[in-house]
Amino acid sequence: MKTKTTTALLFIVMLCAASASCNNQSGNKQPAEKTPGGDTTRQLLSAKDMKEDLSLLFTAFKALHPAYGLYTQEDSMTSLYRRITSSLQQPMSEDGFMTAISPLVSVLKCGHTQIKHSSHYKRYPGDNTFHLPFKVLVQDNRAWVTHHQEKALHTGDELLWVNDVPVADIIQHGSDLYAMDGNNRTFKELFLSEYDGFEDACNKYYKWAPPYHIRVRTKDGSVKNVTVDTVSAQTPLAEPMKEIDNYEGWTTSAKTEYLPLRYLPNAAVACFEVHTYQYGDTVIFQKVFREIKEKGIRNLIIDLRHNTGGDIRIAAKLLTYLADAPFQMIGNVWARVPDPTKTTLERYFDPEISGSFSQSFQPTGTKKEGHYLVAFQPVFGDLMGSTPIATNDHYTGNLFILTDGATFSSGAHTAAAIKQNCHNAIFIGRETGGGSEGCSGGTIQHLTLPRSGIQIDFPLLRLVSVLKHPVKGQGIVPDKTIRYTPADIVTHNDPDLKAALHVIHGSALSAGKSVH
Repeated sequence: MKTKTTTALLFIVMLCAASASCNNQSGNKQPAEKTPGGDTTRQLLSAKDMKEDLSLLFTAFKALHPAYGLYTQEDSMTSLYRRITSSLQQPMSEDGFMTAISPLVSVLKCGHTQIKHSSHYKRYPGDNTFHLPFKVLVQDNRAWVTHHQEKALHTGDELLWVNDVPVADIIQHGSDLYAMDGNNRTFKELFLSEYDGFEDACNKYYKWAPPYHIRVRTKDGSVKNVTVDTVSAQTPLAEPMKEIDNYEGWTTSAKTEYLPLRYLPNAAVACFEVHTYQYGDTVIFQKVFREIKEKGIRNLIIDLRHNTGGDIRIAAKLLTYLADAPFQMIGNVWARVPDPTKTTLERYFDPEISGSFSQSFQPTGTKKEGHYLVAFQPVFGDLMGSTPIATNDHYTGNLFILTDGATFSSGAHTAAAIKQNCHNAIFIGRETGGGSEGCSGGTIQHLTLPRSGIQIDFPLLRLVSVLKHPVKGQGIVPDKTIRYTPADIVTHNDPDLKAALHVIHGSALSAGKSVH
């Protein structure tokens, strides 16, 4: 993918510290076989090489991947594999091949399984990409203009067609470029909007060159046709709007470093942003909950939005301050085979990451319900046992959890554990990107396709959440679902935070209290 899509790839993080510490590239790569003929730059992949790589990828999915057959029936995946294989008739660039196989990766429905360029990747001169002069907000298979550099458009215009193609079709093809857990749509929508997946679909699937002929429905309901051209990404916005300070009047703690803790004065309300987990977080957690106790906070907002995971042990530490009683952080861990680091496909995976697997996980040899159970190594901690709650500064007040489509991996496991173990928690925002029943993760291997050198992030384990009644294929669905407007995006307005304060305000009034 191009640079901004690579940013989205980096946005997905490893579930466990063992995975995150082993990002070395495999030494097993082979250079792509050069294609004879009209490729003067000698960068195109032959149909034969692409078919061999695709065959290896599908074989690995069938043999090892924890999500294979979980959300998409095996015969459906086989049918899609055959269709893609039959379409590989002409030489393609690396980008073109990645686009061609993306639907097979996407339909696996695992957010930790993503496609990455080869280590020797160079953009093929024939792969032209163009900057759209607008960004979009995608919701419910529809798209609205947000930021834009074209005066013929306005924030809030709904896109209906681009180049005579319905926007719903563009959204579908853009969604195929990226994978997410189960049947979740909220991360797909975020990817299409925030990470320019809509533009990727125009460039990579449709291969459109400007100008673009667009039909829009304006805010007054009228329909009009406009033609827009590409512009530089640095071109000023045509309709700038003043940004909103969502924390105007709040005070910010000076003790919590990169994890903001804010207070609403005279209201016993605090908001704590919990970002993607880092090792230093545990020390900050101690400071946060000591300060919360000292200030007598009775309404705590935990912001898990864009928490894409990290070390699950740090997530468990957060739960020690919030859970009602001793808790279990992970429900179960299993693999498709007795030891996923020792298979006939081993030579295509990174040996250093295989080594890290044994440092964190221990195959038990026990088979249950068709899967092989895996235990954590003692040094990693007993996340499937009982974890005690904090003896000091444990929080017992009202709890509000903000989530979105980028609450993923350990971030989603955190949401599941809070939902299961905190009886007073109210969830606000959008469905988590991570599945409510868990995710494929643990150690994230790198499968190198030998002919192209393309890498596939490939989880080896299934980590089951502790939620007793998950909905198959869905994330944690909030108690109050909030829809953003295009103007919210442009002004950085935060309706999730405002909804939480509205609930707090209403609860305080019903209890005869005053909230300012």
